[in-house]
Amino acid sequence: MKLKSVHVKNFRTLEDVKVQFNGYYTAISGQNNAGKTTLLRAIRHTFRDNSREVFYYRRRDDVAYRDDRTQWIKKSEDIVFDYVVAVSPEEDSGLFQFIEKFNEKALPVQDAVLRIQVTHKPNEETLCHVWVNDKEFSNYAAKEVLQKLKSSNLAFMHDSAHAFSPIFGAGGRHLHELTFTADELKQISDELAKVQSKIKKISRAHKTELTELLGHLEEKYDMEFSLPEGMFTGSIPFAVNLRDRNVDIPLNDWGSGTKNRTHILMSVLHASRIRVKPDENKITPVILIEEPESFLHPSAQAEFGRVLIDLANELKIQTIVTTHSPYMLCQQNAQSNVLLGRKLSYGKSKATEVINVADENWMEPFGNILGLNNAEFSAWKDVLFSGKQCVLLVEGDIDKQYFEHIHSLAFPELTLPKGIDIVPYEGKDALKTRSSSSSLLTSSSEYL
Repeated sequence: MKLKSVHVKNFRTLEDVKVQFNGYYTAISGQNNAGKTTLLRAIRHTFRDNSREVFYYRRRDDVAYRDDRTQWIKKSEDIVFDYVVAVSPEEDSGLFQFIEKFNEKALPVQDAVLRIQVTHKPNEETLCHVWVNDKEFSNYAAKEVLQKLKSSNLAFMHDSAHAFSPIFGAGGRHLHELTFTADELKQISDELAKVQSKIKKISRAHKTELTELLGHLEEKYDMEFSLPEGMFTGSIPFAVNLRDRNVDIPLNDWGSGTKNRTHILMSVLHASRIRVKPDENKITPVILIEEPESFLHPSAQAEFGRVLIDLANELKIQTIVTTHSPYMLCQQNAQSNVLLGRKLSYGKSKATEVINVADENWMEPFGNILGLNNAEFSAWKDVLFSGKQCVLLVEGDIDKQYFEHIHSLAFPELTLPKGIDIVPYEGKDALKTRSSSSSLLTSSSEYL
């Protein structure tokens, strides 16, 4: 499943905001209280992760009109969540087949465009409309689709500021879930049969003693010990140890930065296994991460940002992050960066707005986070978004053509290294020696 857009009206600071998601990785930035977390709440209103929060008092995802409506609007306007989702017949077969049942005819063998509009009225009534490839479903079918979405596990949420795991074991130790394929479950089932037999042998003394105690009752009972049925139905809680070169200790005893990265990557692994699992009922989830840079040194943030972007694209797992770090912004595709801000009215912050970051405004998310003047970086776009590991700066286009020509002659002493990108920097006036410029270049790119 892949979110294509979310349009929210009258929900907290999101008076009327539409966000488009470009590619598999999206970084949502903005100053505090810009509406980043509210946007994720709007997504989680419908797309949730029920299985991984069974033992956790999760934050309220349902809407209470009085508390959640946009407060400065005096008129009682509806709260509206409008989602557009791409549903793949291969990677989201469970959802694809479900909506196909209500379509009255087979859907084309390509991604279906599913639109869900959920409206919360001032009287707390909830309405739902659903379209598939622009065809509107009946009221009954729309409610069934909404229930399917809300009851499925479609959005793995990781909030770096909160507890790392929804499951707790003895002594408050964090546990996790490992999901198994059908073949792996069969192997576990075979081993469990052996364990059951072993338990029966070991527990004979316990069985005899408890049977004698029960014998004092008028009604007579026979005793048997066994593992609970359904204990391993698809996943199992497990503890995690991390091994460094010299130590092997529980993950709980590592630093916060290491724990945070590990938990995030485990969510990525879980989503990836669901996506590739040969299961006709699967639905590939979306990963939502609040502030993945938390607890990390800047150099570690730079590395982790590249890892998250690469994994999202390589594994085809949609990953949406909120961030205050330039390292988590996407350098490969400026359209993958969403910048939120707040409109001012009489000196007070009001509605959230999406700030344009296309074309000449590509630097706006970086400048917003770093507090830099965007104009002086206009010449550096090709460098920062090069995608190559090494960049050769030349003054103009003629110089670039000269180096390319020399390279094409294939003289061993004059060929350029593999993987290098030649970028004209528009002359000496484009090079700034101010500390802010050099700071950005060393923090946002390791190419130079």
